[in-house]
Amino acid sequence: MISFAVCDDEKEFRKTVVKTIDKIFMKNTIDYEIREFSSYNKDFEVFINQPLTSKIYILDIEICNSISGIDIARKIRKIDWNSIIIMVTSHADMGYDALKAQIMLLAFISKFDDCEKNLSTVLKKAVSKIDNKKVLVFETNGISHRIYLDDILYVTKDTVDRKCIITTTYNEFAVNYTMNQMIEELDERFFLSHRSCLVNTEKIKKIDWKQNIIYFDQDKSIDLLSRDKKKGLKEFVSIN
Repeated sequence: MISFAVCDDEKEFRKTVVKTIDKIFMKNTIDYEIREFSSYNKDFEVFINQPLTSKIYILDIEICNSISGIDIARKIRKIDWNSIIIMVTSHADMGYDALKAQIMLLAFISKFDDCEKNLSTVLKKAVSKIDNKKVLVFETNGISHRIYLDDILYVTKDTVDRKCIITTTYNEFAVNYTMNQMIEELDERFFLSHRSCLVNTEKIKKIDWKQNIIYFDQDKSIDLLSRDKKKGLKEFVSIN
């Protein structure tokens, strides 16, 4: 999933940005969400600190009753150098301030210079950068899905329906795959902790070796850790 954060004190401009994003994603099967903020507040701070895999920020430099977009970008970069930041402004001469702040912007856009067209071009570029990440493609109930492997926490086998349940940072998906097929589709970061469970080792926060519980981001956990898999997982986690 791609999570967009649009921060601008002008409601109409936020609507324009949301409309532009929706236009692009009508032709894209990747799930996405859009969060709107009129200023930097507690909710925005929570969003910044959420361990979401793919974020795109669209920030106005000047925001009434708030710290500037540049200062927001600095807060983002203190904990996150992977998310994409796009800066917009009504004052093109402030572009230099944004660039010299060394906050690794993807683009700087003027609101009065073909803004919607330029924003669309930049957003397509941003999505293409994210699309270089590894994805899992599958279909459920006639709907095609593309999930970033970075978003997957673990995969379990449903022995009743004979499907695999993919648990991500934001949702669950039941797919008509065997566990062996899932192993072939995923990459080396995934470890078979149990005959019916694959875990994304990059998402593990901690492991209770006595209780056989694996804890992940988003306060999720599973107790599918076989005795014969402990040594291998210990070695894998220590190496990676």
